Parts: sequence; C-alpha cells; structure tokens
Amino acid sequence: MELKFEVPSEWAEAWAALLVEEGAPGVEERDAATLDKPAAGRVGLVVWIAPDEVDAFLARVKAAAAGMPEPDVARRDRDEDEWRDAWKKHFTPRPVGRFVIVPSWEKYEPKPGEIVLDLDPGRAFGTGGHATTRLCLRAIDERETCARFLDAGCGSGILAIAAAKRWPEARGEAYDVDREAIEVALENAERNGVGPERVRWSTDALAQLRGEFDVILANIQPEVLIPIAEELAAKRAAGGRIYLSGILVEAAPPVIAAYEAVGCALVEQRVEDGWVLLVLG
Repeated sequence: MELKFEVPSEWAEAWAALLVEEGAPGVEERDAATLDKPAAGRVGLVVWIAPDEVDAFLARVKAAAAGMPEPDVARRDRDEDEWRDAWKKHFTPRPVGRFVIVPSWEKYEPKPGEIVLDLDPGRAFGTGGHATTRLCLRAIDERETCARFLDAGCGSGILAIAAAKRWPEARGEAYDVDREAIEVALENAERNGVGPERVRWSTDALAQLRGEFDVILANIQPEVLIPIAEELAAKRAAGGRIYLSGILVEAAPPVIAAYEAVGCALVEQRVEDGWVLLVLG
C-alpha cells in the first residue's frame, strides 16, 4: 500500500524522520522539482507499507505526531505491473542534437537529417534522459568520422547504437559486466537494424577486446573509470579520442589525473546540469 503524507515544506524533515521511526522502511520526498508535484509550499512524503500493517502504522504515526501539523494522507494500492511500467509515461521522444530517442511503444516520423534511436531500456541504464548520456550523444553527433569505436559499460546500448548510425561505415565493440544489460542492448540493436557485423556485444574483460579505436565512450562512475584508465588509454588509436562521462563536476579532478598519468591529455570539458564530459586525446 502506498501512503502519501502531504505536509508543510518546513516540516518535511521532521515528518520524514517520524515516519521512519514508526516503521517506514524508507521515505520518498516529492516537491516542486519532481514529476508528481504537491501544492505550493508543501511536500509529499511517500512510504510503502504491507497492506495488513497499514492501520497499525497510521495509529502509531498519529500518536507520535502530537503537536505537529496534521498532514493530508492519501492511500492507494500499488501492484508490480504499475511499478514496472509507471516510468514509461514520462519517456517520450526526445531530441539530442540530430538524434531523436524514441521509446519502443511510441510512433515517430523523423524530420530530414534526424537519426532515430528506437530504444527500450528495459532492465538497463540509458534512456538518453540523463545529462551524462546527452553529453555523449552530442559528442558523437559532432564528430564527423570514425572507423572503429568502443562503448565501455554499454548499458542499454544507446551510445554504441548511436555511433553505428552516425558513422555507417564504422565497426564497434560494446561491453558491459552485466549480462542482463547485454541482453537488453542486443534487443535494442536488433530494433535499430544494427547487426552483429556492425557492433560486437560482449561481457569480455576490457583487456580481451581486440584492436584500437578512434572513439572510446565510457559513461560510468569515477570509481570505475579510474581503475581502467591504463587499459582504456591502451585501446586508443593514434589521433583518437576518449569521451568519459558519468562524472559530477567536483569529482572530475582525480579522473583527469588518472588519465593524464597514463599519457592522455585533456582536450575539452563540457558541463551540463552539474555533470561533466571529459574529452581526452
């Protein structure tokens, strides 16, 4: 059962602490910055309680909240299908440079010059909605030529598929340590007409990937990017570029230092919504 407590904004922290103290396993806060917005000056605090425990939980909360402003409380049943599919209503066709990311359940007629990416992220990261992915897609869009590319930590496959469509003559490798991500990526590749002769998908270790690459894309957290700096740098072809994303601006210096230590040079930094794309040569 979903319970939503709508409280004055200045009481949100106190109410969230009380809900946890009385048995909520966690609290989701919804405010003016979220998709489900409460009334002005108020915050929604959402908790999930087993149906047979709801009445007892609410009784404990009421007793513990003496002296606090009374919240508006709404309850509704939630089922597994809703959990799995609710996010889809917020995933609509979205342009990023010349790319247009179209979810598999939508129909879209591309305009001249647009490159459509038909995508169903399924169980893997990568809808194109996050700044880190958008930064990478714009970098792919702006680069004119590429013979070989590598997508390290490919997730849903969005970057490798974009690269294959942007550079029709190029060949690529894409890998992820998560076998389920590779399964999702293969489904998306087939949906986009990107066959195995264009991109090889694998869970191989980075060291096992063959050859060198003109473009290396890695949209992963710094704690993963730093340990693989030497291996990624060794895969860069002469004159090639490494594009690193998944990095908050304040977390960039140690990533830059790690790649400079293995012979890379910082060419450019691009920032969006507090995230940075590092371009290294």
